[in-house]
Amino acid sequence: MPILINPITKEPYIPLPAPHSSIIITPARPPNADDSSALLSLLNNPQIYPYLESTPVPYLPEHATAWLQTSHEQSTALLHAAQTNRFVDGLPFTCIREVTNDSNSDVYIGNVGLIRYAFYEFKKGTPEREEAVRRNEALRVGSPEIVWGFGDYLSPTHHGKGIMTAVIKAVIEEWAVPRMNARVIKASAYADNRASMRVFEKNGFRLEYELEDWAVVPLDRGGGVKSIVVLVWEGAGNESEGRIDDTRATDTDR
Repeated sequence: MPILINPITKEPYIPLPAPHSSIIITPARPPNADDSSALLSLLNNPQIYPYLESTPVPYLPEHATAWLQTSHEQSTALLHAAQTNRFVDGLPFTCIREVTNDSNSDVYIGNVGLIRYAFYEFKKGTPEREEAVRRNEALRVGSPEIVWGFGDYLSPTHHGKGIMTAVIKAVIEEWAVPRMNARVIKASAYADNRASMRVFEKNGFRLEYELEDWAVVPLDRGGGVKSIVVLVWEGAGNESEGRIDDTRATDTDR
C-alpha cells in the first residue's frame, strides 16, 4: 500500500493491508506523555527487553524522552531528504501504532528500525567487526552495496497475529527498496528466539549464519553466553546509486 498522509495531523504513515488495517507505521513524534508511557511499559517488560541489545535496564522516563526527541529529529531529517528524488540513508517510519475505534487516536505498540548493519557474525570488539562496520558506513547514500540491519519489537499483547511480519514486508516494499535502494538486509536474533526468526523467514530471509555460544549477554539481561542466528534478504535494487525513479518518488510523496 502507498504511503499516506493523515488529513488532520498531516503526518505521513505506512498503512498495513487487511487483516491488519488498524495498524500503521509512523515517524517518531516529539516527546509526549502517551508514547513515553507506552515505552516505559514495553521496554521494562521481561518478554521484550532481554532480547534487545542496547536499551537501558531499567528503562526510565528520561530514557523515553531522550529517545523520542532523537528519533523525532532523525525522522524529520529523513523525511525532508525524501522530498528530493535522491535515495535516503534510513527509515523515518519507526513507530508501530494501533488506531483506535474512533480513528482519531492511536496507541504505540512497537518499533521497527532499519540502519546500517552492525555485523553480528563477527564478535563484538574484534578488528573484523570494526572493519566491516567502517567499510559499510563509508559507502555513499544509495549504494547498492550497503548492508542494512533490521531491529524490532512488538507488544506481547499483539504477538502471534502476523503484525510484525506485515510490518517488515511493508517497510521493505514501501521504503527500503524504493527510497533507500536496499539490496541486502540482515537480521540477527538469539537462536532460541524462534518467533523472531519466523517473521523474517516469512519475508524471504534465509539463514546465513548459526553461531554457537557467540554473544555475551549483559548481566542486566540475564548474563551468560547465547548462540545467535543471522538471516539475510537479497533483492533487486536500482542500478543508479544516487537517484530514484521519478515516478516512484511522486507515488510515495502523496
